[in-house]
Amino acid sequence: MNIARSANLIHYMFTGESPADPFFYIFGVDILLLAGLSIVVIGLLQLLFKRNFIFYFILAFIIAAVAPFLPMFGNGTGYLAYVNAFLWGNFEWSYFPLFPWLAYILIGFALRLFVNKYPILSKSTSGHYIVFSIPLLIISGLTISYASGIAHNLNGAGGYYHHGILYFAWLLTFIVAYAMVAHLVEKSAGKQPALKYVKWVGKNVTVFYVIQWIIIGNIATEIYQTQNIYSLLYWFLGIITAVSLLVFLWNKFVPVVKKNKILTS
Repeated sequence: MNIARSANLIHYMFTGESPADPFFYIFGVDILLLAGLSIVVIGLLQLLFKRNFIFYFILAFIIAAVAPFLPMFGNGTGYLAYVNAFLWGNFEWSYFPLFPWLAYILIGFALRLFVNKYPILSKSTSGHYIVFSIPLLIISGLTISYASGIAHNLNGAGGYYHHGILYFAWLLTFIVAYAMVAHLVEKSAGKQPALKYVKWVGKNVTVFYVIQWIIIGNIATEIYQTQNIYSLLYWFLGIITAVSLLVFLWNKFVPVVKKNKILTS
């Protein structure tokens, strides 16, 4: 996907029209690579922790705490730097390294194990969600300036991509509050067309993500810093519409192709 997303820019690099390093874009550590590595790590951890959710919770906080302090190895554009970028290296092309982002996957996995063992969420009422979400929303709101400062810092240690345990804790607080509010909205207005569309996007998020970035990545090279703020709305609506249509067609025809291939093999 990295190559498809940056195909236009990579073309300009190899023709000498852009001074950027193509390897930064080809080997960029993005969220899909994080997802793949996380699946492997969780598979290995299950050999050690089994289905005991508490160990995954503890390990998540340990990872978030130590991530900013792990020693760098590799420098410049050597192969060790590219290996380090996948793990925790603070490099230009390392957006979602395993440390600290594995911590969020571990929290999610631990939560699923917890809910399977103690199905308290299924017994919770709307009143419970309201009572618990309000203090979390207040905490998130009062500390939003801190979180915004981290979220807008995309480069360097301590920034968004390489944050530590304090921002990790803030994000968990916000995510829990957000999930509770989303549950309440779903319960009261889940059948509204707009929300049905949002849920459809969530169900197809991987395909949506890939197609979206392939379109955005290649268009951006041509129109970079040429659009005014009003044009952004038109681009946003146009790309969302185009991606939605392509995802719909993907879901429509890919299963047919797979079925035909099975039947003819």
